[in-house]
Amino acid sequence: MIDKLLREIEELVGSDDFIYAMEEKMSLIKDEGAGIETVTPLLQIMERHPLDDFGMPGAMVHFIETFYPSYEPYLIESLKRRPTLHTVWMFNRCINATSKKDEYLSLMKEIVNREDIEKEIRNSAQEFVDFQFSKN
Repeated sequence: MIDKLLREIEELVGSDDFIYAMEEKMSLIKDEGAGIETVTPLLQIMERHPLDDFGMPGAMVHFIETFYPSYEPYLIESLKRRPTLHTVWMFNRCINATSKKDEYLSLMKEIVNREDIEKEIRNSAQEFVDFQFSKN
């Protein structure tokens, strides 16, 4: 059932009612007893749609963040595979709360310098790097 819900979520990405439909889909995923093993498939949906809006923060992020801080390694793996606008934004939220600021900022800087991803994502990562350094 969880796999079916994940497929339905992916089919909804980019639709006009995506953000609203996500509340129901994520509620159903929770009802099915989904755990941290669902984090990677959700992040992979974001990876396949790197410029799409998943909400701020949105039902997916609310679900993923219930596994804080255990989900951070999954997010880092996702960022290394395929950074997206949304996962870069999620990672900045992690930077705000971590004791590993230098390590996390190093990864964000790597994203800024990657030529294999969209300029919008690199620019977003740069804005977060600038923001983090302005706080010091």
